[in-house]
Amino acid sequence: MRHGMKAYEELVGGEGRLINYRADRHKAQDLFRRALPDIEIARLPYVLQDLSMSGIAIFANRENGWSGEPGEQVPIHIRLGKTILHEGRGRICRVEPTPFGTKVALQLTSGHLDIPQLVARHEEICLRRELEGGLNAASEHIPPEYRQLTSDILHLLRRYRSAIKQFNGTANPHTLENESRLAEVLSICEERILPEWRTLWHQANALVEPIMKDPKALKETKRFTELVLTPEFMEAPVWKRAYEKPLGYPGDFKAMNYIYTWRRQGATPYGKLLHRIGLDTGECIANRMVMMQQIIAEIVANKNGPVHMTNLACGPAQEIINFLRRGFIPHAVHITLIDQDHQALSQAYERIYPETLRLAGRASVNCLHASFGQLLKGNQLLDKIPAQDLIYMVGLVDYLGQRAARALINGLYRQLAPGGCLVVGNVKKSPASLLWPTEFLCDWSLVYRTEAETFDLARDLPASTTTVKTDASDCVQMLYIRKPDA
Repeated sequence: MRHGMKAYEELVGGEGRLINYRADRHKAQDLFRRALPDIEIARLPYVLQDLSMSGIAIFANRENGWSGEPGEQVPIHIRLGKTILHEGRGRICRVEPTPFGTKVALQLTSGHLDIPQLVARHEEICLRRELEGGLNAASEHIPPEYRQLTSDILHLLRRYRSAIKQFNGTANPHTLENESRLAEVLSICEERILPEWRTLWHQANALVEPIMKDPKALKETKRFTELVLTPEFMEAPVWKRAYEKPLGYPGDFKAMNYIYTWRRQGATPYGKLLHRIGLDTGECIANRMVMMQQIIAEIVANKNGPVHMTNLACGPAQEIINFLRRGFIPHAVHITLIDQDHQALSQAYERIYPETLRLAGRASVNCLHASFGQLLKGNQLLDKIPAQDLIYMVGLVDYLGQRAARALINGLYRQLAPGGCLVVGNVKKSPASLLWPTEFLCDWSLVYRTEAETFDLARDLPASTTTVKTDASDCVQMLYIRKPDA
């Protein structure tokens, strides 16, 4: 008698694109956990993303850029320090622009990658380097003030962890443990730790600002932070998701949902406290959502007729859900949501569509699933729909340099109806910015702009008015560009 075993004729092979076999791909970060190898394509440095026996994928950030074309043959070198791990040639198969840079896939045309052997050599080299270099070599470019601040932050967190353990009923067998008592303990801790946390966070911002201009110091300081501090935050769902990026990109819709729902979450009381710190750090995300909800309400109220609006890189689109749930709306509202993440679109649609039914035809929603490359050509996505009264993107330009952001904004502006408004959100360069928590704790790189640099994004546009507003946390600014009436 067979138990769970299938006959050969029952076995299912690949279907569709999967019918063409491709060697298993492995994420570089999963294979090389101690240190990511350096990769050079045509003698220029890039970031190794994934690899298989017969191919690799690399990432070219905004600074390095990418000029190769599909079909082109290029030399490939993978090294760790001065040691060559692989040397050969490859053919460029695919070039995919993203807001973060360019992802490039290459097929090896000489030799192959023996993955187990490559990993074994890498680990041996890492071990030798760590034993030979010692602590001083690994942190010689890290400012002593930063190391001291890291110690202060760790001490702060551990002090509260100890306090929670003592007073939530786990340390004293004569104390009752219940949810209401835990909530009381956490409320006391949150009230006291948040001002201390903000002070240390802003001090860290000041210390790392000059480090951002020194590649070697930046690399060492980030690695130091991720080894010493980041693990402390992994009990908190919002920090864990921001750092691990399970969907392959930072700041995904589920991370934003943590901030929008603003609930205590975590498997332990300490994890709940750390999660609350994360929510406080990301308060600007909720603030910009409220700012967008206000401008949506204003535009709908002031328009004498149907309103067409588009949200580019929409995520969960919480501002639209909140607006529709307010009740009666005076005019028909036609909403277009665009995102590269199918899961984000699905969640947004599933929450918005019932609201459109409740409003009995006064609202409609249409979703477009587009790649990052297509998002950067946002005006082309809108060519087949009516001119828009409102177009907004609150996070996309956080990943674009000035020239790319201006080109995108110029294209979107052309899709506005007369009197329409284009709204662009961007993280702000300020003493209270998100720089240290995102870049150093979460390995999440963003483009921070001053108010002048944000105004500069609209310099080519014949707008009737251009204004910039900053949220209450001084972390996010919103650029409002209004097109003249006809």
